[in-house]
This record gives sequence, structure tokens and C-alpha cells, in this order.
Amino acid sequence: MVEYRKHILHAQRSFIYFYFLLFITLVIIPVSKTKAQNSLTYERPDTSFVYDEIPVLVLVEGYGSFYIDVIYTDNDLLYINIEDLFKTLKIACFVGQKGDSLGGFIENEGRTYLISFDKKQVKVGDKIIKSKNGLLKEMGAVYMESSLFGEAFGITMTFNFRALTIILKSEFELPVIKQQRIEKIQSNLAKFKGEEIVDTILHRNYHLFRFGTLDWSAASFQTWNGSTDNRLGVGIGTELLYGEADVSVNYYNKQKLGNRQLQYLWRWVDNDKSLIKQAQVGKISNQTISFINSQIIGAVIRNSPTTVRKASGYYTINAFTEPNWTVELYINNVLVDYTKADVSGLYVFKVPIVYGYTILKLKFYGTMGEERTEERSMNIPYTVMTAKKFEYGLSAGLLQDSSLSRFGKADFNYGVTRFFTVGGGVEYLSSIPKAALIPYTNFTWQPFSKLLINGEYDHGVKARGLLNYGFTKNASIEIDYTRYKKGQLATRFSYLEERKVKLSLPCRINKLIVFAKLDYTQFVYSEFRYNLTNIMLSSYYKQFSSNTSAQLNWIDKRPAYVTVDQALSYRMSQGLTIRSSAQYNISEGNFVTCKAEIEKKFPKGCLSAIYERNVTYDDNFVNVTFKYDLSFTRINSSVTHSNGKFTTSESAQGSLAFGGGNKYVYVSNNSSVDKGGISLYPFLDLNNNDIFDKGERLVKLSSVRVMGGKVIFRKNDSIIRIPDLNPFTYYTVGFSDKDLENIAWRFKNKLCKVLIDPNQFKRIDIPIIVVGEVSGTAFFVKENLMKGIGRILIKFYEKNSNKVVAETLSESDGYIYYMGLTPGEYVARVDSVQLSKLNFTVDPPQIDFSVKATEDGDIIEGLDFVLHARQIESLDKKK
Repeated sequence: MVEYRKHILHAQRSFIYFYFLLFITLVIIPVSKTKAQNSLTYERPDTSFVYDEIPVLVLVEGYGSFYIDVIYTDNDLLYINIEDLFKTLKIACFVGQKGDSLGGFIENEGRTYLISFDKKQVKVGDKIIKSKNGLLKEMGAVYMESSLFGEAFGITMTFNFRALTIILKSEFELPVIKQQRIEKIQSNLAKFKGEEIVDTILHRNYHLFRFGTLDWSAASFQTWNGSTDNRLGVGIGTELLYGEADVSVNYYNKQKLGNRQLQYLWRWVDNDKSLIKQAQVGKISNQTISFINSQIIGAVIRNSPTTVRKASGYYTINAFTEPNWTVELYINNVLVDYTKADVSGLYVFKVPIVYGYTILKLKFYGTMGEERTEERSMNIPYTVMTAKKFEYGLSAGLLQDSSLSRFGKADFNYGVTRFFTVGGGVEYLSSIPKAALIPYTNFTWQPFSKLLINGEYDHGVKARGLLNYGFTKNASIEIDYTRYKKGQLATRFSYLEERKVKLSLPCRINKLIVFAKLDYTQFVYSEFRYNLTNIMLSSYYKQFSSNTSAQLNWIDKRPAYVTVDQALSYRMSQGLTIRSSAQYNISEGNFVTCKAEIEKKFPKGCLSAIYERNVTYDDNFVNVTFKYDLSFTRINSSVTHSNGKFTTSESAQGSLAFGGGNKYVYVSNNSSVDKGGISLYPFLDLNNNDIFDKGERLVKLSSVRVMGGKVIFRKNDSIIRIPDLNPFTYYTVGFSDKDLENIAWRFKNKLCKVLIDPNQFKRIDIPIIVVGEVSGTAFFVKENLMKGIGRILIKFYEKNSNKVVAETLSESDGYIYYMGLTPGEYVARVDSVQLSKLNFTVDPPQIDFSVKATEDGDIIEGLDFVLHARQIESLDKKK
């Protein structure tokens, strides 16, 4: 912003100066024209025009803009500094020893060029362009007339004098645009891999104990002239022994409070470690071969990280929940996608293939604000590893069954190549008679991104093969075959074979979206075969959606039992939705159920009414539900009539997160346990030590960039809170100097990578430094006249050091300006190389100055340098 204001100021000054010169030239000095021209032909004795050097803004499509000094003449010719332009555009440019020639290559290394000021020619490849007045030399720099750039290099420039802008286009991809494109690709790839280049990385803060979050829920269900059921739930999230500790209890007044109502888990994660990256103690979950219907109390250690490291390819999962429920997909406890079930309850996910051991979890949220969410953990058949990478896992514990069965598992995976992964291990379950130990092995082969093949052998239990192929952009087919050993007791299945085929065919025709699905499953028993088939067609068109499905099941060659479901939904204006559904039994020729629903949505809530007729049981079901979301809670109440009885229900849920600073408590209507947050403290770092010291004050901000987080600004303090973040995960937080209220303020770190601590707000001090501005003038003395001189390079050094901390060029009128020096002692000098090249001397050789620490930024003026031509040059001219 400062640079922009500075250039506008000097552009206006140069603009007025130019018109003044033009007025003098055209009106007052026609008589003494020769004398005026001679005074402006320094190093150009054969030039017959008047000029002015002005800064202009160059606009490059696909890149952006930048300022450059140009020479504009009274005959409307524009001359561009070749070296400055080419260096900005990243075009190779090398200056000759005498400064009279420039060379390099354009577009590619085979297309070389040479610009010779002495010969007044431009050579590009075998092409030579001569131009008497096309090249100028001013202050040691070579300028070229703008039209020559198009003729020689294919770079066209359109100049707008009123706006002082140049629109630049090229016939080839400019190196600066190519570099920007590559950097963007690399940046996106780095973000995807979690390797984004940032100014600073903030790692975990470890604590023995820190209390941070609390979830609560309450519900009551009343049957008129009957009993009342009450449920209460409380969850507490803390940091304990350097790890995350979550405890929750669910109380039900009609059940004795026991171990099953109590959930607890301690989790430690450090993805930077090599031997052990994560550990869990408490009620653990695990992917098992054996059928386990009880919770496991035990421990797990793994060397696989919790981050989501995406490989190539996807596979599709689709299943059913309640109609219009929201479904979230979590991979390794990180939310990666969400969708909404259709009018029949169908939801579909394209699950990305992820490197390493993967935990897949689904969360379901009801339309009426149900106080609990259902979680499903799914066994992932595909494990893909990077080449030469080894990961392991060890787990052990006791089952909460009647016999307290002992459980243990050791597994490993190894990437043989990028496309082939092998794995194996052993599982132990003491409750399996005579076969408690199950060794197993598996592999995943991905010959190309759309084809996945998995094989698994579990000794004494089963052998399985699975193929998933995506044959168009979104369509896929999955073939799954499992053969069980006769008499095995690990899985509790009595059939010998399981054969499955799943076909998914999504398509889109203009605004019509169609999803077709075919599932066929066959269970092979020793004496018969049982078949299940589901055919479904789901479609969406604008506000209308429809779902038709047919279920068929039969044994061997017996007639099939067939039912058909039809569901329709229409979304009207002003948040009103009408739904209807029916189930028809084709085999018996009668309806099973018929249902109608109307829903009215309004800000933060909805009201719905449902009528359902159960033909089979001759029952009518009527329900009216009201839901409303407050900032601190989500409430829900309903009235139901069924079987001649009225029932009512009320529920509420919410959460609290503590430690946000300044006695702040974050309240939410969602869960806060197993989450983390950030508290940002932007402060003026007057002594530049990165520490929020006594006497330094907070700075009010109105904008912060963070991916995947909600930023909270408050009027009564300057602390910025970002809640509801995934723990043990890096988030990138970005700042911009444009958001600061003072142009002298700068963020020391504009891009921070933060690892979230569990169940707490992580305090981060954001230092804002105050910079000073320096100004002065570069003068040139000629024939006892002193005038400002442009393009003089001024360098700023730390005092008593040769370290260059900043540099700037003088403007066309000699004005020197730079803003951005932090408090300290400095020395300003004119660049010695440029002085030697121009054969100039300077007085004084250097200027010492200091930048003081003040809230508004120090201002230093009077950095004036006077340049003289060396005496030997004057003697030569006298001769």
C-alpha cells in the first residue's frame, strides 16, 4: 500500500513536470530550440527529441502488475529499460562489460538475442533489426523503443498516457508466468502433503494436566398416563500426561449405571516420531477378523501417523440412513467430506485411497436436531503404502463380555512398490474354542488409479478376494468373493461362501442428476443358496427428487419375494418441503406403509409434521416436531400419537470450551470434546524480540485467514479465537499487512503453521513490528547546476556490518524513499558498482542514521547524496 501511494505521488509529480516541459518546449522556446535540446542530450548527441522519465504501471495478464521507469518523448515514443523489464519478467539478460550491450535467450535456450547500443541493432537468432533511434542510453542503462519489443521478441505493449499504464502481452509463455504456475502447482501439492512453505511452525505444547472442554445433553420422553424416561449425558475433554483424555457418561433413569455407560480414552500423538507415532489406552476400537460385539478395554501403539496422506484413486461406498440426514466422512479422525442423504436415506461417498493404516468413521446428524450422533467404524480392505515404507500396529485388551475374553493383535504393512503393498499379522481371541490364534496375510495391488485388487487369507477362517474398478469418471463396479472354512467360529457365519457384486452408475444430463445402483449378494450354504438383490434409481431435478428401489430375495429356484419403495420430495419456496413415500409388496399384492411429511425451515430451525399409515398393523402414526438452534444449545421437542397413545419429548445439547483468554468461554450447540482451538494475541513488538512484554499492547484485527476454521472477533478485546479444530493436525493461519490500521506496521510472520493441542485453546502471540521510513534526494552536479537524478541505487547496511538489509532506486526526479526498516542502527550508501560503472563520485560516501522504536514508526529525512562526474572525464571533454 505504501509503495502504491509512493508511486502514485511521484507519478503525479512527474506528470505535472512533463506537461510543464512540454509547455515550455512548444510555446516559449521555439526560438532557442537548439539550446534546449542540447541540454537534454547527455550521452545522446545525435538525438533530436525532448523526453521525460516517468514511472508507469505494467499490467501482465496471468501475472499481475509492477512499476517500471520509462522514457516518454515529445513525439509520443515510449522507451523501456530493457534490463529492468527482462529481470522482472524473469527473461535471461546479461549486461556486457562496458554496459553497451545486453544478451541472453528468449522463450528457450535455443533462441538467443544480442542488443548492441553501439551498432544500433537487435539480433534475435538469425534475425537482425537495425534502428537508428530505437535504442537510448541513460545513466548507464539501455532503453529500447516499445514497438521494437514486439518486432524482435513478440512482446507487445499498449501504453495509456492518461492512466500511466502499459498492457503487456506476449506470443509465448513468459518465464515469470511459467514460474508462478509451477509454484502454484507445487504450493497446492505441498498443501496436500502438509509441506506448505510457511514463515514459522508452532509445534505442540505439552502439559501434565489441562482442563478444556465439556459436552452436555439432556432428553426426556413422556408417555401420557404412563412412564417418563430421562437421559443425561456429560463429556469432559482434557490434556492428561501429555496426551488427550476424554471421558463421558450417559445416564438413563431406567438402567443401572455401569461400565457400559462410561466411555474413556487416553490418546497420545506425535507424528514427528519414528518408532511410535500414536498410542491409546482405554476403550479402544480396532479392525478385527473375529466377530466382536463388545467393547475392548486395552491399549494400542502404532508407528502410522494420524495425518491423511492421499494416494491416487478412489473407491465408492453407499448405504442408507434416515432420509435427509447429514453424513460426515472422517479418515483418521479428520473430516474429509460430507453429504446429505436423499429422500430414501441413500448416501454416497467417493473415498480417497489413503497411505497407511486407515480408520474410517461416519457420523450421522438428524434433520430434527437429534441429540446424539451415530458413529460407524468400517473395515478398510485397501491398505496402500509408499515404496519401502513399513508400518506396524500392536493392540491388546479385555472384552466387556461375560467371560472377559482376552484380545490381542499385531499387524504390519510394507510397500513393495508404489503399486503393490503386502501386509499380515496375527490376531488372538481367547473365546474362540480351539482356534484362538489366527495368523493372516493380505495384499493390495493398484496397477492403475482406477483399479484396486485386494487379497486376504485368514488361517482357519476365510479367504477373500476383492476388485474395485472405476470404468468412467464416477461409475464403478465392485466384485467381492469370500470363502469360509467349514466349522469356523470366528465370524459366527454359518454359510460357506459369500458372493457380492455392486454396480454404481451416476450420470448427469444437463440439470438432471441420476444415480443407479445394483447390489447382488449370494450366500452359499451346504444345502441351498440364498440370494438378495437391490435395484435402485435415484434422481434429482431442480427442486424435485425421486427414489425408486426394488428388493428381491429368493432361495435357489423358488419364487422371489419382491417389495418396491417409492419416495418423492419437492422443495418449494420459502423453505417449505413436501415428501411422500410408500412401500408396496408385489408378492402379496398390497401396500405395507404410506407416509406424507411437510417441513418448514426458517433461520436456525424448522417445524415438521408427519403422517404415516402402517397397513400391515392397521396403525396411524402422527408426529409434529419443532427444532431450534441457539448459539449455546440445540433444542428439540415433539408430540407423537400412535396406537392410541400420546407421547412427548424434549431434548437439548451443547458444549463449552474454556481457556480462550480474558475469561472467555466458547459456547456451541455442537460437540467440543476431542476438539482444539487457537487464541491469537497480535501485539506491537516494539523491541523486536518476539515476546509480548510488559508495556506492549494488543492490536485489533478484522481479518485472519485459516483453512477449515471459524474465526471469532469480539468488540471488547483484541484476542482472536478459532475453535472447533481437529487436534494433532496442522492448520495454516495467514495474515496481511493491509489489515493493519497503521501503514508503518508489519506482521513479522505472515504465514504460520500451527499444530493443534487437544481440548484447549492454544495461545499464539503474533508479533507486529513497527518499521521506519527514510527519505532524501540523489543530486547530480553538471556545469555548476544541481538537479535530481533517477535510477541511483541506494543500499542500507546494518551498522558495523557489510550485510545489506534493504535497497531502493531513486525516482526520476532524484527522490529517495524506503519504508520497512526495523528499529536499529544503519548506514546508507550509493552502490559502489554503479558509481564505478557511471564513472561518478558521491558526497558524502555514506550517511549514518538510526531508526527508533515508536508506535507510529520513525521518520528519517535528509538522506541526500550529491554525485559528480570524475575529473578525468571533464579533462577529456575540455581537450
